[in-house]
Amino acid sequence: MIADSDQNYFCYIPEDRLCRTLGCTLQSSGYTRIGRHAQYPAKVHPEGHVFDFRQGRVLRAFQIVYISEGKGRVELGRDKQLCDIQAGQAFVLFPDVWHRYTPDPITGWHEHWIECKGYAFDMAYSSGLLERNRPIFRNPKNTAVEATFKEIHDLAREDAVGNQAVLSMLGLKLLAILTGPRSDSQNSSNRLINTVRMLIQERCAETQKMESFADELNVSYSNLRRSFRASTGMSMKEYQLTVRIHKAKEMLDNSGLTVKEVAGQLGFSSAFHFSSQFSKAVGCPPSAWRSRSIAEQG
Repeated sequence: MIADSDQNYFCYIPEDRLCRTLGCTLQSSGYTRIGRHAQYPAKVHPEGHVFDFRQGRVLRAFQIVYISEGKGRVELGRDKQLCDIQAGQAFVLFPDVWHRYTPDPITGWHEHWIECKGYAFDMAYSSGLLERNRPIFRNPKNTAVEATFKEIHDLAREDAVGNQAVLSMLGLKLLAILTGPRSDSQNSSNRLINTVRMLIQERCAETQKMESFADELNVSYSNLRRSFRASTGMSMKEYQLTVRIHKAKEMLDNSGLTVKEVAGQLGFSSAFHFSSQFSKAVGCPPSAWRSRSIAEQG
């Protein structure tokens, strides 16, 4: 569904299996110019996305909202954290978190948004790249953000459903732009942590001790352990388990391997241990996850 008036538009797209496999599904995008003293929000969106400013709203996916002109404010969470928004700033709305936002009636604003879900965004949140207590990106790289949103808007207007996979990857591009390092020292630290994350992902099925990564990279294990937790919000071992669970979901969704075979390929000591860890992380056993996935795929 696309609504278009002058340059304004919005689209909502059903979930696609390919996008789910890629780790990100762009579910909606839009651009709206809100003039001075205009009614906001407009009551033209589908149920679940319309909100009364007095009541606020809760979504089930991540949204990135970028303000290219004007200013306004956003309130987030149960404590109604109030943040002022200026032109050139972006903010993130988190799943299941109450929010509301509005342009300044004197200036209005131009808002761009995408709504995404998938394990790529989930991992960005669980690893600390996205933080609920830091939802505002004060100085995003405006040129890159605006250029990416232009690509998104052009493709969505052309054929949102047919271009969904590319739109979803552009959603990941926006995520990468906004969560990138903001200083040289942070960049150096990020490179180290990202290298460790990459190694853990590549070797997640191995029974490698975490200390060996520090030896391999010639750094202090105690410092690496502290830096990793500070950067990702979890220990290296917890991150390894998170990667294994995500890979397990992919294998259950897209292969005919038995639960025991998945457990073996991902380095779990037994099918029982795998099922226990999977249930604790996901909320259901691997067999139930597979049955639900098959049902969703029709």
